[in-house]
Amino acid sequence: MQSIIQLLTFFSAINSSSTAPRRQRTTRWLNWPALTAMLVLLGSTGCTSLLTPIEGIPVSRLPPELLGIRRSDYVPVPVVMLSIPAGQEYRLDEGDILGVYIQGVLPFSSPTSVPEPPPVNFPDSASALPPSIGYPIPVQANGLISLPLLDPISVKGLTMEEVRVKIKRIYEAQEFVQEGKANPIVTLIRERTYNVTVLRENAVPAGKEVDQAARGVSLKLPAYQNDLLHALTQSGGMPGVNEKNEVTIFKTSRIPAHMRDEVMSQLMAGSGEYPCLETMISDCQASAGLTFHGLTSEPYMIKVPLRMPPGQTMSIRPEDIELINGDIVLVESRESELFYTGGLLPGGQHAVPRDYDLDVLGAMAIAGSGVDQSRGGSGGGAGGGIIGGLGGAKPTQLFIVRKLPSGRTYNIAVDLQLAVNNSSENILVQPGDTLILRNKPHEELLNFGIATFFTYGIRELFSN
Repeated sequence: MQSIIQLLTFFSAINSSSTAPRRQRTTRWLNWPALTAMLVLLGSTGCTSLLTPIEGIPVSRLPPELLGIRRSDYVPVPVVMLSIPAGQEYRLDEGDILGVYIQGVLPFSSPTSVPEPPPVNFPDSASALPPSIGYPIPVQANGLISLPLLDPISVKGLTMEEVRVKIKRIYEAQEFVQEGKANPIVTLIRERTYNVTVLRENAVPAGKEVDQAARGVSLKLPAYQNDLLHALTQSGGMPGVNEKNEVTIFKTSRIPAHMRDEVMSQLMAGSGEYPCLETMISDCQASAGLTFHGLTSEPYMIKVPLRMPPGQTMSIRPEDIELINGDIVLVESRESELFYTGGLLPGGQHAVPRDYDLDVLGAMAIAGSGVDQSRGGSGGGAGGGIIGGLGGAKPTQLFIVRKLPSGRTYNIAVDLQLAVNNSSENILVQPGDTLILRNKPHEELLNFGIATFFTYGIRELFSN
């Protein structure tokens, strides 16, 4: 506003310095309407820096925590860390079906009769198990099996060989079979499976509307394949560029049945702490888990990052990525990871790259305006295109409105002239940033002078 007053004083001084009385009277009558028109032109040429200034902290004075996170430095987590270690010996549990054959007992036959050969079982086409021998014996709740003449036997956590030895020892100890005559055959007819649900939010390219819907699939994961890697592989693969670089696991199997409603209410209220597998991830910090007094310290929700800072190792426990009945895997889309543009930039919203850095100059290029362009955006006014066509001053003042985790905003002033020549001024764009391009005051005054010359000065030249 002070600059406008100075301009008015300048033009008034020109009028008062005229020596021709007749000409002076004519000029005064002509100049005041012209000055009014110039003030209107001042507002129409996008002179917002003079009329509505924005204050911001220069990049050189920013604290490190506001400079943003370099995504390109992160390295992918090895996918082998997302699976159960291979090569483990199969151990039995509820849901397995054994093939058992005990000569003379299963099936029963008299000592004088010819023993029946054991049945041969062929697995389903989708199973990787070899053909098995024996009669089907399911492993029941608590890992128990029922065999003729015996009380239920616990086989939970035992291998096939350990079960065979245990059955032989019990039958010989109770003298149902002569010592040295019991040679049971124990094989695996069908391995147990775990029912897991995988939800993947609808991922579409940037610029298209996301319907906030999730596409779900129910999986039956065989034992020792019931891990995060197999769940992702069978539901569409690893998260793509339109999905977040993290996976959320809801451990519903750990929620006590009588506390389910309370847990759900805390999850919906956002009052629970959601543990991560790594404490150094920017938006994913480890905690003790969503807990209740006197119940459990196990987390009910785990976020597994798929990219990490270099030099750091993520310690993943097998129980963290092991999935059992009722667990839910959620892969979220990145529709919220956007930055917004306005001012002299074309207004719009644009996706922030997931795996590499985006600086302010690159963000301006994505928005459709470069440092050497004078294209007017939503805040340029009617005269922005005229001045740009006449070679006026290019806007070099960029403000970044950055949202803090607390919800408050922080204005950052970026000098584009410095950013072109100094990489430390060319800071990174973060999700949620709003970029507002404006002219500096002297650029607006220069543009105003050019517009004034072509609207008023030329008319005055031809009127003489």
